[in-house]
Amino acid sequence: MKLFFAFDLDGTLLDYQNFIHPKTISTLQKAKEQGHILAIATGRGLNATLEIANTIPYFDFLISNNGTLIYDYHNKQTYNNGAIESEIVLEVLKDCQTTNSICSLSTANNLYKFAPESNYDWLKNQHIMDINAYKDINIYEIGKVLESESITQISFRNQEDKITDLHKKWSAQLFDKYKTTITNRIFLDINPLRVDKWEALKFALVKSGLTNKHLISFGDSSNDYEMIKNSRLGYAMGGCTPDIAEIATKVIDSCTTDAIGNQVEYILENKDKLF
Repeated sequence: MKLFFAFDLDGTLLDYQNFIHPKTISTLQKAKEQGHILAIATGRGLNATLEIANTIPYFDFLISNNGTLIYDYHNKQTYNNGAIESEIVLEVLKDCQTTNSICSLSTANNLYKFAPESNYDWLKNQHIMDINAYKDINIYEIGKVLESESITQISFRNQEDKITDLHKKWSAQLFDKYKTTITNRIFLDINPLRVDKWEALKFALVKSGLTNKHLISFGDSSNDYEMIKNSRLGYAMGGCTPDIAEIATKVIDSCTTDAIGNQVEYILENKDKLF
């Protein structure tokens, strides 16, 4: 039986230094060699996701910006599920300055970082994650970007309490137009309203001739909720947010270990019993 494996990146497939455990890499290769489908499902932008896939060449689908963009890796085709209006982008960037946040803007082809301050004390207590994948942009350059590209996601980055406050504000302000999600506790992602990793995975499953009965997923944060909930087997990482732990098939060890590799290996060896 062919299976479909989906992996979040930060806090899941990637450790806090942006590496994948060697055991996990070898197990992904084994799954691919056995004919299974592998997908990344992340809040990261597409270019940052491609960097991973080009290094670890076992993935069939790259779901980025929480499902706004779906990239068929083998056919080199991108499917875009929506964009954010320029007026909203500009309002968010004003709040970015006011709240001493860093904001990232994603498009189908580029990643931009708006960081108006030269130093952020709160950033010293956080892991790097994908911050270096984004091109620095100033307020004067943003207009040109908005004229030529569609924004598929805009995200705040700040300390946890600030992100909680920002979520309350923007979820109330945008509830009928855009989706707002706290990810990894330190990001607030704003996406088109009906975008979700799970919705994107449904599309990829159909293209693969499979259903969620064949889906195994791994995640650690609130943007993984529907993906894990709707999987045949949905695994939460150690240190995950409480909402994910409640609905997961099992909570495994953290992203700093070989837990994913071990779990995938177990599934491959016992798939006839599990499915």
